[in-house]
Formats: sequence, C-alpha cells, structure tokens
Amino acid sequence: MSKFGLNENLRKILDAPYPFDVVDGNKKKAEARFGRGFIIDFGIGDPTDPTPEVVRNACRRAVEETQNLGYPNVLGCGEFLSAVRHYMKKRFNVNLNQNEIIPTYGAKYTSFQLPSYFLNPNRGEVTLIPNPGYPPYSDGTTLAGGIPYYLNMLEENDFQPNFDSIPQQVLKKARILYLNSPHSPTGKIISKEKMREAVDLCKDNNILLVSDECYSDLYYEKKPMSIFEIKEAETCSIVLNSLSKRSMMTGYAVGFLASKNPNLLKPYTSIQRKSIQGVANIIQHAAAAAFMDEKHPEEMRKIYKQRRDALIPALEKIGCKVKKPEGTFFVWAKVPEKTTPLKFSEKLLLEKGINCVPGNLISKTQDKINPGERYVRFALVPSLEKTVEAVNRLK
Repeated sequence: MSKFGLNENLRKILDAPYPFDVVDGNKKKAEARFGRGFIIDFGIGDPTDPTPEVVRNACRRAVEETQNLGYPNVLGCGEFLSAVRHYMKKRFNVNLNQNEIIPTYGAKYTSFQLPSYFLNPNRGEVTLIPNPGYPPYSDGTTLAGGIPYYLNMLEENDFQPNFDSIPQQVLKKARILYLNSPHSPTGKIISKEKMREAVDLCKDNNILLVSDECYSDLYYEKKPMSIFEIKEAETCSIVLNSLSKRSMMTGYAVGFLASKNPNLLKPYTSIQRKSIQGVANIIQHAAAAAFMDEKHPEEMRKIYKQRRDALIPALEKIGCKVKKPEGTFFVWAKVPEKTTPLKFSEKLLLEKGINCVPGNLISKTQDKINPGERYVRFALVPSLEKTVEAVNRLK
C-alpha cells in the first residue's frame, strides 16, 4: 500500500486531541440516561433562534433574480458591498469604499487562512492570540509554519490582553495580532484605551492587527467599537465580521473582510480570484438584507439579556462567581472552589441534564497558566423557556 506524505505542519493539527471529545462522550451518556429531549444544551455556540424573515425572503427572491448571473463575483456584488458600507457607516461611522470590502465564507475560514498569507513558514514567526480564543487563529498559524503565542485573558487584567507581558524576543518575531471584541467567551468589550494600545503596538513593530468583530452587535449596555474607529488603525488593520451570530445565519456562512490598506487586501483578493468561485449570489443578497436591517439584532440583544439575567443568579446560588458579560452570548462562570471545570460540567450534565463546556478544554496553557482552569462556558442559545427550566433544575 502506498504511503502518502503529509505536510509536517498539518500533522501537528491532525495529531492534536479534539477538546470536545470528553464533553461529547459525557453528553452521549446523559442522552442514554435521560433521553435526548431532556438535555438543555448550553455547550455549542450555534444559535437556535430562526434566521430573520427579512433574510429568508431576500434569499428566496434572489433565487429568481440571479438565475442568469452565472458565477458569483468573487470580490462581491454591488448590493452586498453597498449594504456593508451602509452598515459600517451607520454602526461605527466608518467610511469604506467598495474596493476595501471582500465577501467571505463567514469568519472561520478567513481567520484560518490569513496566517498563511502573512507568515513566512518555519522561520519562528509568531502570531499573538487571545487565550481563550477562536481555534482557527491557532490552527491557521500552525499550518502556516508559525508559532502561536497566547495572551492570557485573566480576571486580574479585566479579561483584556496584557501587552506588557509579551517577552521581547517574542515581540521581535510577532507578525500578526488577533484581537476579538467583544471577546469570546469572557464577554469582555475591549476598551478604547486597550484598542489604542494594540494599534500602537502593531504600528511600532510592523505587526498585522486582525480585529475579529463578529460579536460587535451582540452587546448589553455599551456598544463595542470597531478597530477602524481608532486613529491610524487603517494602516495596519484588517476587520473580520460575520452574520453567523448577529443574524442567526450559521447555515449561510457569510461575512466580510475589510481593510483600508491596499497592501493588506492584495494577498487576499489575489488568492480569492485564483482559488474559489466566491460567495453564492443568493447568499450575498441575503447578507445584504441582514446588514440593512437593524430590528432583528436589537430584538436578539433583548432576548439574550433575558437569558443571561435568568441564568447568572442561579449559577451564583450554586457557588459560581460570574462577571456579567458585556457582549457575546456566552457566560464565563468560575466554578466553586472545591471542584474542577470538568467535574462541575459532568455533575450538571449527568445529574441535571444541563450541558456546558469546561473552560480548560478551550484554553491553552501559556507561561504555566491555563486561563480556563477555573471556568466553564455557557452559550445562551437555548430558548428562554429552556433557560428557565435549567434554572429550576439548578434550584
């Protein structure tokens, strides 16, 4: 039998254990004990609320209206680009030209791709990554032959990155910084001062700043900023946004990448043209409708707030410590002193049928610290009725 060689960097990803294997195994045990319908699943961050009607209707219309268009425009159809420009201007007071926006297959694949465009393989170049953080930041860096360096998001730093803690030898090798606000899963909105610090760090050290703003419309009190609102950020920054969580469009997998620096856009536009056919026409039209509509994000903010405010007091009564999230639909809860995240999550799941994720499984160990070693994550995706049912079980 022939043996096929594998990219050495790919092998590092393939051989790494999947962090949710333990959770999935316990979930199957709970389903066998209680039945699948009994489980209230706060584990997976996949919205269960329906995609807004305005989006579905736009998609239906587009099926007929685009039937003769052929291949989609890789760099975006006019309606989509205009809608993103309208959204960025109204939401952040940021002016973008159409040639500064590219439609993407959500944010996941783009997050994964970018390191391969901006890191030189196997030269020890570094990506600075919030920890806990989105796995594609790390896996994309590894496949590109780079080295992830994790910025621990700790309670003592108000769940914001501490740039002063980066060793000088790491900073010299840093080529990319991922910033995520509101931060998943802590729910922290990165302050304007910290964003300013991030921009200065990147400008002074020739680092690309990738601002993941996928949760920017899921907030409770204060509005998150875009990195483009920070002076001079346009020289070193790329913004990623997605409709998966904002508009319950995980099944559509659509978002955008934007930059005001043509040198940062050029690698992505070039590879897009040479490697893919582009986001489907009907999806671009549906996305345009989503970006033009502000009613459904406003409604979802109210719904997530109801779920948040129902769940947190119940967690506190059983000994958890919770700092209310400022954004996202996650609750990052510190477990009671005499237990561990895994034991705590197993107890909830196997005794109460409530599923959550141990924080240490979705965090990396950096400088002998795992920021999730005392935490569990709840995704506020079950309905309010199901959330209240979970609260009653916790009582």
